[in-house]
Amino acid sequence: MYGGSEHRVDDQSLGDAEAVTRAVNGEAGAFDELARRYQRRAVGVAYRLVGDSHAAADIAQDAFVRAYRRLSSLKDPQRFAPWLMRIVTNLSLNYRRSRQASAAVSLEAAAEGAEGFRRASDAARWTSAPPSDGADAEDLSAAIEQGLGQLPEKQRVALTLFSIEGIPQKEVARIMDCSVELVKWNVFQARKAMRKTLAGFMD
Repeated sequence: MYGGSEHRVDDQSLGDAEAVTRAVNGEAGAFDELARRYQRRAVGVAYRLVGDSHAAADIAQDAFVRAYRRLSSLKDPQRFAPWLMRIVTNLSLNYRRSRQASAAVSLEAAAEGAEGFRRASDAARWTSAPPSDGADAEDLSAAIEQGLGQLPEKQRVALTLFSIEGIPQKEVARIMDCSVELVKWNVFQARKAMRKTLAGFMD
């Protein structure tokens, strides 16, 4: 897929560090395994930062290409995942900034790709109160996407990486190039804003 040897690696237990080492040594199948392992997360992060499923797929693909080309520069192969997410995050933010002057993120496009937010129970991510029985899942999904789109950049990134993707705060801090305390503050502020956005869906 990315060049080099065509030998395929199907060992799911292969660690990131070993896969990176093999890929640097020209074993293309090793990088293909890394791509399969992190493709969904890369697309998910990109989508939640740009709000467009097609753009997210392109950004993720671009991120993997860039990661492959720069793989030999990765000093700690075990940190491939956070390193890749940093590339995805930067590409996503660059994309978003480039289209900031255009129309706001399309809610229709957001709803199309927001599989993780289609169930009303997902609202529990942002509030301790359960969603009301009458909440419409699609309306809730649109409200969540709109709320994410309105968050300041750093809050949106911190919330996406930590609360949605489950990346540890220490890793999020490295990806965002800031302190853990700042990550916590941004997540707190983002959650508070999301609770206000979703207030109409709560009992």
